[in-house]
Amino acid sequence: EAESVVQRRDQRVAGLLALAADAAHNLTDGLMLGAAFLTSWEVGVSATLACLAHEVPHEIGDVAVLMAAGFSKWRAIRAQLSTALAALAGTLIALATGESEAEALLLFTAGGFIYVAAVDILPAVLAAKSTPAETLLQAGALAAGIWMMVLVAALE
Repeated sequence: EAESVVQRRDQRVAGLLALAADAAHNLTDGLMLGAAFLTSWEVGVSATLACLAHEVPHEIGDVAVLMAAGFSKWRAIRAQLSTALAALAGTLIALATGESEAEALLLFTAGGFIYVAAVDILPAVLAAKSTPAETLLQAGALAAGIWMMVLVAALE
């Protein structure tokens, strides 16, 4: 029984850490969105659509993580929604810095996203036992993502 108490406590701590990490993530998203709208309406709308495409499944997954950590469904949803305040704060910070700092904020947030990919996602992909065909597919997806970024930059 003592072991299950420790396990429940560890799950609860994991849930709280997930909330803290999501709040930091949302702050960065807010910085990016504010800076994007300071750059131009078009860049802001483009960034918002990209952010929504990423965030909706991400937030749903985070609710599942919180429920696995012992949160009730509605408590997990409320907790997850509260982290959205960090996105609002990030947006307000970006808007307060003004148009002159928008490019620096975009570069800062892009660097943060690249860091997460390099430190968190890439090692997991490399550690997975993949067949040569799966590795080729992953490399193709990476190349397609880079190509899309180049295309968007060229069309802006």
